[in-house]
Amino acid sequence: MRWAVIVLLAVAGCVGAEPEAQPLPVVGGVAAFVVTAQPVLTARCANPSCHGNAARPLSLFAVHRHRMDSADTFLDAPLTGAEERHNFLQASAFLLGVDRAAHSLLLTQPLAVRAGGDGHAGVEVFADTEDFDYRRLRAWAATALGEEEGP
Repeated sequence: MRWAVIVLLAVAGCVGAEPEAQPLPVVGGVAAFVVTAQPVLTARCANPSCHGNAARPLSLFAVHRHRMDSADTFLDAPLTGAEERHNFLQASAFLLGVDRAAHSLLLTQPLAVRAGGDGHAGVEVFADTEDFDYRRLRAWAATALGEEEGP
């Protein structure tokens, strides 16, 4: 019995307060995301073998690909508001805890190592920071973070 009390106290000591929820960056909201970042993520990331897959940490819905309603999968139907919001929240989560858009995993993971990125499972999504789509995604992320213009 004494061991049970000791174990219970030890386990209780390991359980701390829940970390405080951090608000998602929302400057510009879903509408800005849909116009600026969604096309880039659809073209470069939402393939069913990549992030167009519910099992991935960054899971994205896209027309002709993974959809919230499986009946719409691979169909030409436009994304629903719920799907756009899902994609926005997924991408926004990768901006938490960073001070600059360029430091976020959303931008460092897909960037080639030789261009200062982290690399992405052997795939160079963006060869360099001058890639038009990289710049569009970075612009959205910078706006979402309320970042001032500059490097």
